Amino acid sequence: MVQSTRHSSSWPMGPGEMAECIRRHDWSTTALGPIAGWPPHLRTAIDICLASPIPTAILWGEQRLQLYNDAYHTLAQYRHPAILGRPLLESWPEAAELAGAMLDRVQASGEPSQAEDWPVRMTGPAGLPVERFFAVTFSAIHDRYGRVAGVWHTAIETTARQHAERRLRKLMGDAGLGSDFRALFQAAPAPLLLLAPPDFLVLAANDASLRARAGSRGSLPGRPVFDLLADSPDRFVLEGQLRASLDRVLARRVPDTLPAAVRDGLAGGHDQRWWSVINSPVLDTHGEVALVIHRTEDVTELVKLRSASEAQAQLEREHQALMTRLREAGAATASDEPAGLPSVRPSSWPATLLDAVSDHVYAFDDTHRLAYVNRATRPLFGLATEEPLGKTPDELDCPPELTRRLDRHLTHIFATGASIEDEIRFTSPGGGYAYFQFVWGPVREDGRITHVIGVARDTSERRRMEERLRLGEARQSFLLQLDDRVRGLNDAAPIVATVGEMVGRHLAVGRCGYGEVTQCGHYFQVERDWTDGAMPSLAGQTRLADFGSAVLAQYRAGQTVVIDDTLEDARTRGAEQAYAEAGRTRAGIGVPLFKGGRFVAAFYVHQTRPRHWREEEVALVGEVAERIWAAVARARAERALRESERRYRALFDAIDEGFCLIEKVDTAPGEPSDYRYLATNPAFVTHTGIGEVIGRTMREMFPDLAHFWYDTFDSVIGTGEAFRFEHGLLDQGRVFDVYAGRLDDGTRRRVAVIFNDITERKRHEEHQRLLLNELNHRVKNTLAAVQSMAAQSFRPGTDLEDARRQFEGRLMALSRAHDILTRESWGGAALADIVRESIAPYRDHRRDRLHAHGPAVWLPPRHALAFAMVLHELCTNAVKYGALSGADGEIGIEWSVRAGSLRLHWVESGGPRVAQPTRRGFGSRLIERGLRHEIGGCVELAFAPGGVTCTIEAPLGDAGRRERGPQIGSNAA
Repeated sequence: MVQSTRHSSSWPMGPGEMAECIRRHDWSTTALGPIAGWPPHLRTAIDICLASPIPTAILWGEQRLQLYNDAYHTLAQYRHPAILGRPLLESWPEAAELAGAMLDRVQASGEPSQAEDWPVRMTGPAGLPVERFFAVTFSAIHDRYGRVAGVWHTAIETTARQHAERRLRKLMGDAGLGSDFRALFQAAPAPLLLLAPPDFLVLAANDASLRARAGSRGSLPGRPVFDLLADSPDRFVLEGQLRASLDRVLARRVPDTLPAAVRDGLAGGHDQRWWSVINSPVLDTHGEVALVIHRTEDVTELVKLRSASEAQAQLEREHQALMTRLREAGAATASDEPAGLPSVRPSSWPATLLDAVSDHVYAFDDTHRLAYVNRATRPLFGLATEEPLGKTPDELDCPPELTRRLDRHLTHIFATGASIEDEIRFTSPGGGYAYFQFVWGPVREDGRITHVIGVARDTSERRRMEERLRLGEARQSFLLQLDDRVRGLNDAAPIVATVGEMVGRHLAVGRCGYGEVTQCGHYFQVERDWTDGAMPSLAGQTRLADFGSAVLAQYRAGQTVVIDDTLEDARTRGAEQAYAEAGRTRAGIGVPLFKGGRFVAAFYVHQTRPRHWREEEVALVGEVAERIWAAVARARAERALRESERRYRALFDAIDEGFCLIEKVDTAPGEPSDYRYLATNPAFVTHTGIGEVIGRTMREMFPDLAHFWYDTFDSVIGTGEAFRFEHGLLDQGRVFDVYAGRLDDGTRRRVAVIFNDITERKRHEEHQRLLLNELNHRVKNTLAAVQSMAAQSFRPGTDLEDARRQFEGRLMALSRAHDILTRESWGGAALADIVRESIAPYRDHRRDRLHAHGPAVWLPPRHALAFAMVLHELCTNAVKYGALSGADGEIGIEWSVRAGSLRLHWVESGGPRVAQPTRRGFGSRLIERGLRHEIGGCVELAFAPGGVTCTIEAPLGDAGRRERGPQIGSNAA
């Protein structure tokens, strides 16, 4: 099919590359078809798209075919021209997921959709992955029936800004700058840029800089600062000067100032502007230049004033030359031969010539009456309509000060013949003050002075320029002094006091101060202000509405309030009493300060008498207001930072847990990781026993540290997830409970580590585990013993009451032994304590019948229980059948230790005659077999007629020589 060229050859209009591409493209192969058949709303959208300066595309139809402008072509890079007329999601597969969802919403609802700083990971022209960021919008294009026929799509790449933000966060972290610095940077009244060496990319621009350049915030970051000079006619000269200044900052680490230069592009207007530049370094913790603050100041007015002053000076020189010629002409008339100059007579003056000059030329006769005036002189004397010739200045109602001065000078010239130069300030006929420079000289005729000729020039504009220049330079000098005084102050109260006193004395006012608006917006709070001693202070809280609704409305509109006289100003009508109570305030200036769109503070000057405030004074108060707010905000931010650091340091100095901040060290490929210590607290030394680690690496301080530590910290940095674990330092035999988390300061290289030495806790846990196992074993043994005692005590055929008493006695013996062992934490018991507790129930309080003695012997728990049960059975048998069954019987208990063996001898005497038992009871079996089974000892039990004897021998090993107290880790049962 042949494509129609009726429209394609002439539309789209315009010389742009994309217009030509659209004209030449074969649209018949697409769903759009030939251009001749495109609907009017599509053609209109494309015309607008091609004229747009930002990257814009039209996505048409269900396939969302792309048509785009030259700016979008630049953004598409190597994908152009293949994507022209192709579906968007096929052309940009990396963005298909998010873009597809947004487009579906737009086509379904007709509502626009947008995304800020949208990350897209793309494949670059070299096949390598590249991450780019975009700010995108999608808006519906409706057909004539109101249906969504296409989508208007814009895409602005913000990759450079994102990279600049990342780099800024890192550099600010290196320089120790936080969010408070960012807030102060944005609020600074002067245009500021943050530059990153060595390429000096713009990382951030404050609000004042954006206002000066009339640009958007996203257009600056990521670009070299030298690009901002592209529109300057002296670009290469200025760039060389700027590079030299920045290089000096890097080399010297001190601020560097450039002279004023023309920067047409800064203000965004047609007027030529002059800017002065100061580059200041921001040093990191190692003393290197991390950032450069690029400050520009508009000095256009000062440059213009100086230029005007120089031009005026040139005019003055020309004027002086004219005066000289006139004086020479007047002097020439005194001789008969005028030396080449014509005779100067009023009648012969070239009136036409003199009327053409802008200077005031006139002549007086000897009666002080005007003999001649040129055209320019008439307004000077108010002679626009009245004929001045033949009249004196007094008769012409000239200003009195001019008339008096003129009469005096004319009298002197006619008397002496001398010329006079003077400058007179007087009130002009139109009102206001005027300055004129006068030159008067004599005119002689036949040797006699017949007239005085005068020439005058209006010097008012020059004087005003000089005054403005003087005041401007004085203002700049004062502001520099103010900055110097405030720079060293780090608290809000001294800053407010210093600024108030300096401004108050400089402007000669009665009161000067700074106050803040309360959160409710109805009250003005002043902490401290300066007064001259006569005017009272406004310190305290004042209701804003008391000073007039019109004044309050002006404040809330962000307008500076200038009052020359509170009794005459219509804005203060009805509030006279409030101004009177505030120290008889008659005049003042108030500058409101808006931050974040809210009226937050104001700077004011007051006095007790009316005053006409000059424009320069109002400008000075305005500049001081911004400076004092920035200084107070800086001081508060620094104070908050100091307090935060103090609390942080106090906290980490006081806590028992050890703390350290470590940073990953760059190592060569293939080498293991390492970390450098940046900060520690005192507990770090307490727990590790190692100090002086700041600036040194972990591998240097702990060469034998397990790889587990480095792998863990690498994982924390890589994933951003905190990790808690228990691990030990093998070379120190210590165990730590550790919490490690990545510090999100933009570097992604630092880890905060909090740890606690849990070695003792682990030991106690191990001890507790052993004790629980021991207790479990002992309970089982005790239950087995009780079960055995119960079985033997309650044998069939035994008297139950007698069995109960025997069983209870044995339980009590076992209980007393347990009490002794419990007091000693089951680490063992002294044999003397076992013997004493075993025989205690059988002692006679009237006569000592039980005798026991022997050396100090320490028994393991198993031995102690066995001896307690044996002694109980021996005592029970003695009470029933032996020495304790009668009133005269006695028992002797002796023990000794020899060669690691204990020998205990039990002897009964004084009791009834003993006979050999016919059978062996449970007590005898417990005595003979229990010891042998429990402790590997041997027992010799004899029933001699005089009394029972029992000899016990048991091995002790090292147990008998142990100290009293718990024996952790003992194997005794």
